[in-house]
Order: sequence, then C-alpha cells, then structure tokens
Amino acid sequence: MNGWLVALLLIIVWIAIIYALKKLKKIGGAISLYGPALMIKTKRGLGWVKKIAKSKFWLHYGTFGVILSLFMMLAVFLLVLWQAFLVTTIPSTKAPSPLQVLGIPGINPIIPIWYGILGLVVAILIHEFSHGFLVAAQKLKLLSIGVLLFIFPIGAFVEPDEDELMKTTKKKRMRVFAAGPTSNIILAIVIFIILALMIGGITPKYDNYYVASNFEENPNFHALPVGTVILEINGTKIDNYNDFMNVSAPLPGKMVNMKIYNGKVENISVYSGVIVSSTLKNYPAYEAGIRPGWIFYSINGTVIRNEEQFLEVMNKTRSNVPVHISMFKPPNHWLNVTVVLADKYDYFEKYAPQLNKEYYKGKGFLGINAEYLGVGLGDPYYLKALLSNPYANAKSLQDFFRASMAYIALPFLGLMPFPHTLQHLYSVPFSGFWIVVNSLYWIFWLNLMLGMTNLLPAVPLDGGYIFKDFMTYIGEKLRLKNPKNFGNSITLLFSFLVLFLILWQFIGPRIH
Repeated sequence: MNGWLVALLLIIVWIAIIYALKKLKKIGGAISLYGPALMIKTKRGLGWVKKIAKSKFWLHYGTFGVILSLFMMLAVFLLVLWQAFLVTTIPSTKAPSPLQVLGIPGINPIIPIWYGILGLVVAILIHEFSHGFLVAAQKLKLLSIGVLLFIFPIGAFVEPDEDELMKTTKKKRMRVFAAGPTSNIILAIVIFIILALMIGGITPKYDNYYVASNFEENPNFHALPVGTVILEINGTKIDNYNDFMNVSAPLPGKMVNMKIYNGKVENISVYSGVIVSSTLKNYPAYEAGIRPGWIFYSINGTVIRNEEQFLEVMNKTRSNVPVHISMFKPPNHWLNVTVVLADKYDYFEKYAPQLNKEYYKGKGFLGINAEYLGVGLGDPYYLKALLSNPYANAKSLQDFFRASMAYIALPFLGLMPFPHTLQHLYSVPFSGFWIVVNSLYWIFWLNLMLGMTNLLPAVPLDGGYIFKDFMTYIGEKLRLKNPKNFGNSITLLFSFLVLFLILWQFIGPRIH
C-alpha cells in the first residue's frame, strides 16, 4: 500500500479517536490536548526522577550546561545569520521548502519516517527528562510526568510548577532551561563517536570506483545503475580515476565491453562515448537542441573517445567563437550543429563565484555536464572517510566548519539513510549493520537539531529564556535602572530578529 495512503488513514483514525474521546468527555484532567497530540499525565515515576536527581552531579551538570548553552547560542545565531546571507546567492529554484524547517518525520521530506520517529522520540525523552532532573535537583516542584501521543508515542515530558520556576533565582532557572539542549548536544557527540568507530571498521570489497550518479535519458541507464563497481573497460583494468578518464575506448556510439560488480561480477556491453547528462537553458548547447542522452562524436573534426579528450578539446576553444559539433543518439539518430560558445568565466562569476578561476576568462563554454558512459563516479574510500572521519583533512577552523556542515548535510546528499544501492560495496561486521548505522545517525541528527534549535535566543525556546536571564544579569552588572526590562526588551528584539532570519531563508531566494 502507498506510504502516503497509510499515513492518511492513520491520521483519519487518530482524528476519529480524538473526536470520540471528546464526545465521551474523557479529555480533561490527566488527559489533555497538546496541539494535535494527546498529553497523558501521571504522578507515577516522579519518585524515580527525584531519586536520580539527588546526586550533586546534576547541579554541576546544570552549571556546565549554562556555559555550553551560551557558547552554542552564539554559534547557532551566527550560523542562522550566515544562512540568511547564503540564500541570497542561490536561484529561486534551489530555495529551501518551508517543510524542511519542521523536524517531523513524514512531513519534512528529508527525514525518513521510521528512523525519524526513533530519533525524535530519543531526542525528546533526553531533552525533557534532563529538564526534570534539574528541577528536582534544585528542590523545585514537579507536578507530573507523562507521554505525548500522536498516533504513536512521540515523546515524554516532566512538568514543573511554571509559576515557581519563573519566581526562582536566575541561576536555578538557567540551569533548568540549559539542561535539555545540553543533553541533546552531548548525546549527539557521543553517537557521532560511536558511528565513527563503527564505519571505521568496514572495508570496501573492491578498490575500484563505483557509479555514483546516472540519469534516465542515458542509453546506459539500466545497464549501469548507481552502485555498480567498474572493474574493466574494453579489457583494461580501471584502478583509478585517471584510468577511467583516459580509457582506450572504441568510436563513440559503438558498444564497449565492461566487467562490473553489482552484487556479483559479470560482463556487459554498453554504449561508449562522452554522454551529455544535463544542459543549461539559455546557453549554447541547449539553444542548439542538444539534450541529455546525446553522445559526442566529434568537436571541430576531433573524435571524442573519452572524457579527457573532451576536456582537452574544450580547453582549446574560445568564447564567442563558433564550433562544429557532431553527435549521436542510439539507435541511429545524428545531430550536426554549429554553435557560438559562451564565456566560461562569466558563467562561474554569475552562478558560482567561489569556484571561478582566472584562466577561465575567454574559455569556451557549452553549458552542459557530460561524462564518459554518462555516469559520475564515486570512491568507496572517500565515502567511508566522509562517514567515519569527516575531519581527516581539516587544517583550519574553516575546514572544520565545512566538514561539520557536510556531515550534517548527508541526508540532503541522499547518503543517509545509507542507500541500499551502495551497501553491497562494503564488507560489514554483522547482519543488520546498516540498520544500526541509520538508526544511530538519525538519533545523532535529530538530537543535534533539537539541541541547536532550542538554543536560538528567542522565546519560547529554551535559549530565549536563558538569553533573557543572561541579559538581565548583564543589566544588573551595568547597574541599569531596570535590568529586568532591559533583559525582556533585548530578548523580544532578538526573538523577532530570529523569526525574520528563519523566514528570510524561504522568502529571500524567491524575491531577488
């Protein structure tokens, strides 16, 4: 059955249950609504929370949490500022969807449902109970303990006496609010280390490159699915990327023999040649009618047998100069066109200035992506390193930041959950290894996101209350007439600023 249909049926059943409970007057007291979820409260378990909270460890933990939270608050706020600037440099077609701001499995398109539910439940449990332990450790009242239900349990909570919490000292209150995000971030770090150790223990079955990308219009699409390891082409072993780039290939459009591994070793035949994988609108190739799936036969009379030859020929061309291109599309279509090339430097300066190079000036530009056999390659060792040790090559703070962003962005790259199409590339220590890895990664990811988001200096987030008390403390040190009003005013200002910065990520790219 379709996953969306199952989700729709579950929601309909849930709404019916809520309606029936309301009709029977069962919602109230111990059972109440919290948005679309049911909040079920009980006093059972409070003794357990208080017993654990007796240790002096929690007071030290809360103080450490305040320090960590203030540091992380600054880092997260600067990150949001950076993202707000970054979105002004991307086209509207690449703008993030508003659904991506919601950390809800099944609604956020990048969060897988079951791994997401597991990660979210763990994150909420850790977050809420950490708040509860600090409330109890500081001899403040706990009113109840309970669970949140939305079709299934989505978390738990420990309910303090809100009035008492707001009247207690700033130090105690900051400890309570800092405990949840601190625990989320610490757990994320621990899980990251466990994942690094686990992934470090796997071994690629072959050292060779694998097919990392393909496209439907490629005449070799079905023969070379993602995850195919390329062992030999035309009788030549492909041990590294240069072997692939310079392969001794037959004439473009002819069949070439390959030895591959895709769960088993086999011999296949595919169309040889440099194949167009994508074209840019309003650039020479697209305007000339060249589309994905076409194979280059020659450029200005030079036959293009492999990718290295294609790059050599294009590097000799100049912008605003016509070139003659001959192309083939299986089974028997030919295209002969003359196009005037654009300027490569101008393209990169407009769309990717950080990648631009001085020697691109005056170079001819077709406005295409093209690869031999129409496939992009991946290195199994690089992929392993990306998952197990993303900081291996980090030599500066900027490198460290980029590596962190790359690791967090694995879901956006289609690499987490780890794809079934790539799992056969590695020898793993036990059955179900990738299920454990995927589960741990999403526990890491959602704990990190919940912890960082909650530390934004905006009420009603935990970070907002920590920030308000900290600003009040600053006001007292500055001997302001009304430090509490100062703290409230600054917090309100930052709350609106944070809201604007978040909304700008979706609005900004669509209006420039």
